[in-house]
Amino acid sequence: MDDKLRSTTLRAKAEAQLPHAPVTKSATRPAEELLEELHVYQIELEMQNEELRRAYNALDDSRARYVNLYEFAPVGYLTLTHEGLIAEINLTGARLLGMDREKLINRRFASLVAAKDGDRWHLLLKGT
Repeated sequence: MDDKLRSTTLRAKAEAQLPHAPVTKSATRPAEELLEELHVYQIELEMQNEELRRAYNALDDSRARYVNLYEFAPVGYLTLTHEGLIAEINLTGARLLGMDREKLINRRFASLVAAKDGDRWHLLLKGT
């Protein structure tokens, strides 16, 4: 779900709860007190946003390390779909197969298996 849709959905849920929110004595508090409370909430949200930014940056750094390890590994790696299609392949894997990566993505791995190993490959793919 994209951020705009999520924001719209959360907004709609919050608005739906608004008429059902119990009225408390705090509704009669002075405006200065309410403004101070809103300011505290604003600071809290800013702190939460900063924590989310740090978590996002850490996740992005981790993803970049994974990509580098996967892409430039001296061993050929590939990721297959349940149907046996090549979803991803690293540079070494493409070099070992002697093909451009673009030509390997979404290609059936079975088409690259030697004829003598075809039966074993199909059994492996079926999970038996």
